[in-house]
Amino acid sequence: MDRLKSLYWRARHKKIPAYLHIPKTGGTYLTQWESDSRPVLSPMRYIGHYYVADHEEDLNPLYQGYDPDNARRTVIRKSELADNVVFATARNPFSWLVSYASHAGGWNPRYANTEHYDYANASRGFDYMLKVIANREDLWPNRKFIHCQLFSSGGDLIIDRLNRNETLDDDLAEMAASLKIRYRTRPRQRVGGLNDYRQYYTDALIDLVSVTWGRELRLFGYDFGSYNLDNAVMKKDISPEQKAKIVYSWKEDRLVIAGNRIPRENRIGAAEIGTCKE
Repeated sequence: MDRLKSLYWRARHKKIPAYLHIPKTGGTYLTQWESDSRPVLSPMRYIGHYYVADHEEDLNPLYQGYDPDNARRTVIRKSELADNVVFATARNPFSWLVSYASHAGGWNPRYANTEHYDYANASRGFDYMLKVIANREDLWPNRKFIHCQLFSSGGDLIIDRLNRNETLDDDLAEMAASLKIRYRTRPRQRVGGLNDYRQYYTDALIDLVSVTWGRELRLFGYDFGSYNLDNAVMKKDISPEQKAKIVYSWKEDRLVIAGNRIPRENRIGAAEIGTCKE
């Protein structure tokens, strides 16, 4: 099975890697927008904060509810990615939520934006911002998937490769070697200057995140203080078999793995993922 996976991955070498940018997962680093604007990978197609729409009326959840023009404009069809190896980066939701609150609230004055739709919420502190996010569904981010762009509006898993923010340099170097493309390490950009994200959490907030986004924690191999790829349902290279077994509908907030629906409160036990781990 490992050999077949390797052959499948190598068969895609002639396809250009395309980067699907989930906000707050190192995208500015990959694109190097604040330096020479030469991506760290070459060649690379930049998809941006787009969402794969299966139907003409589908909108991008990232903008839906506050920016209707962008919600309509930033969608793409699966057929437009046929010549690409699509990759993205996942980030620990515990860390991601602190980074988002910092971004929205302008905790780093250099990037402050008082017009951000969550500026007032984040300005009241992380505790308040987190509870707002965990109790809404009208604006992204919310209690649904943070990494919703990994799936199309119809629920199909889009990506062929999922790197991790915590090991991004190593993951990109590994991916570049596999795809036989160039990779250059560069200084980090838009570093918020935050201290350890864990200091923002009380026991109650840890429980809130574990319940609300427990499905993503388990999918990607995270817990409050660590990342373990061995425990992840989704590794780094995504096979066609795994794509067929993992389905997520943003509209219905429904995750199905190997035919089993995984409710939000469920952290996805071994019985549910079963044959999804080969």
